[in-house]
Amino acid sequence: MTVQETTKIINALKVAYPQIQENKQGMISLFAFMFKDVPYEAVNCALQKFILESPYPPTVHDLYKEVMSLTKSGFPDEDEAWYEVARAIKLYGYYRPEEAFGSMSEVVRDVVKAIGWSEICLSENIELVREQFIRLYAIARQRKEQEMLMPSTLKRRIERLTKGKVVNISDAVNTGGAVNDK
Repeated sequence: MTVQETTKIINALKVAYPQIQENKQGMISLFAFMFKDVPYEAVNCALQKFILESPYPPTVHDLYKEVMSLTKSGFPDEDEAWYEVARAIKLYGYYRPEEAFGSMSEVVRDVVKAIGWSEICLSENIELVREQFIRLYAIARQRKEQEMLMPSTLKRRIERLTKGKVVNISDAVNTGGAVNDK
């Protein structure tokens, strides 16, 4: 989202919630920094939905959660994910794991590998394995959705945390989001 688009979001917030007294420029800088890699349309739709549902203004966290709830449909739900596993077992069995993995979506494949293809195929209690898979898949899917929405600049900063080169959020806000963190 650009600074100009962020300004539109903040203006809409101030009109919808007149009780907001915060520094407008500070809000623009913070929102522009936090939603830098999120499409304007996603934030705009999330804000409209939030305004209709809440008498209180959203925090960055609230708006981020709303964006996530609107954009997370790219992954199968738990039942669809388990269907991928069951279908792969039926079609490829124990002896053709690579073909089975090739038939699965990314998050499903990661969870299956974490549990173990042979453990799934050879289990005598498939319902227990299914419950375990569904629990792990829900966690993995949520993490992947959050990762997809995380700004790339924040991802890079997190990766560099161990190297000691981190940009502070206050620097980004004070400079209007114009921090060189490459």
